[in-house]
Amino acid sequence: MRHSEDHLKSGQLGTADVTASTVANIGPGIDFYFAFGVIAVTAGVAAPLTIVAAGVAVVLLAFIVAEFTRVEPSAGSFITYVETSLGSRAGVATALLVAVGYTVAIAGVFTMSGGMVALTVAHYTSWHLPWEPLTLALTVGAIWLTARGVRLSTTAVGVAVLVQVGIMLMVCVIVLIDRRAQLSAIPFSWSHLTGGLAGLSAGFPLALYMFIGWENGPALAEEARDPTRTIPRALYISIAIGAFLFVFFAYATVTGFHYDVVSIGRSSVPFLAVADHYLGGAAILAWVAGIVSVLATLVSGANSQARMLFDGGRSGLLPAWFGHLRPRVETPINALLGMGGFGLGIVAVWWIVHVTGVDKGSTDPVGLYAECSTMGTIVILFVYLLTTLSLPVFMWRRHRQSFSALRHVAIPVLGALTLIVPFVELFKPGQPAPYAEFPYIALAVVVAATVISYLTVRRHPSTGSGEGATLPEP
Repeated sequence: MRHSEDHLKSGQLGTADVTASTVANIGPGIDFYFAFGVIAVTAGVAAPLTIVAAGVAVVLLAFIVAEFTRVEPSAGSFITYVETSLGSRAGVATALLVAVGYTVAIAGVFTMSGGMVALTVAHYTSWHLPWEPLTLALTVGAIWLTARGVRLSTTAVGVAVLVQVGIMLMVCVIVLIDRRAQLSAIPFSWSHLTGGLAGLSAGFPLALYMFIGWENGPALAEEARDPTRTIPRALYISIAIGAFLFVFFAYATVTGFHYDVVSIGRSSVPFLAVADHYLGGAAILAWVAGIVSVLATLVSGANSQARMLFDGGRSGLLPAWFGHLRPRVETPINALLGMGGFGLGIVAVWWIVHVTGVDKGSTDPVGLYAECSTMGTIVILFVYLLTTLSLPVFMWRRHRQSFSALRHVAIPVLGALTLIVPFVELFKPGQPAPYAEFPYIALAVVVAATVISYLTVRRHPSTGSGEGATLPEP
């Protein structure tokens, strides 16, 4: 059972705080920098349409999570909702999938914290700084900041979001003013999607990946003021902001490249190429925005993910060690350290494998970022699917008086259907290594989590019995 000291400090965050943290976790800078080029090559000039489609899918998923949060807000987020709906075994399995998926994904962010600094220095000087020590130093610094308290770290993230978004919007405005005589609606024309619906489907998973992080808010529920209102509002506002920014950035980038998808595909980071072309020396601001963006994503991601692990630990769905709070500031210190340690371990193993020649690929940080982001996201998609299946059961069993066939059955079904597209695309043959293996590795993780959950509950029948009572008594 839980005790009062097991709870995070309530009332620290308002809607603006949670929104800023969520936008930072979505990563409008770093995700767009390294994902849009592939989306444009896949979907064609009308690539912004794939972002619109992904935004609609994310709104459906956010609606499902918001419905949970409106009645029972919890720092455990997905873990709590699946456990209280489908039982302890499903809860343990979800907790394990959350731990694996988000830790692998954030390892890519760890990598790019140093990688983006090294790339920027190399672009403007003759220095080629090793990214590995930079990654270690910046990751440790970010974990230290999050350990100081959610209020301090969220304030820092809010400032970082304003800086990165302000710079990127400035770049876009300059590009569009320069190209004002050639502005066109082509990027929003269905006829300019490569292959029509097939092109939209092919680009959809990549666009959906850019929105990963939208689920940041629910994990902050226990520390928010009036979480039943604050979290749903922050969810919708942050997704709307993220979708607008991604579409606007995409339009400006495609326009800056004269609607030439081939040229976009040849550029390693299209947005930065556009900034270099149109801003000259001032383009360094766009590179700095990339650094700020990845650091903000690191801090906000560490905050939310650690809280889910913390909740899993205090409820018995994960090892109890994760459920320890740091005295006075009441931050989930063990969850932060565990996530940071495992994430850096993934980076270290990948680096060793490449340096020793076991894998002949280069140690380019962008490669590891792409691999971790993809692998982690595939696991997270299974968590999304479990959550959509849980809402009807959750509302029928625990809040039957509020049950609605439209809100709690039809919309979750639509949400689940939107996840079919990325699953189908991910399992298509012909993808390069190691991406061809990732879906099957994710399936193996799901099977392992299922077996572990069965054994755990069999040995400890009371596992997860503390879930549901997530907020301290007033």
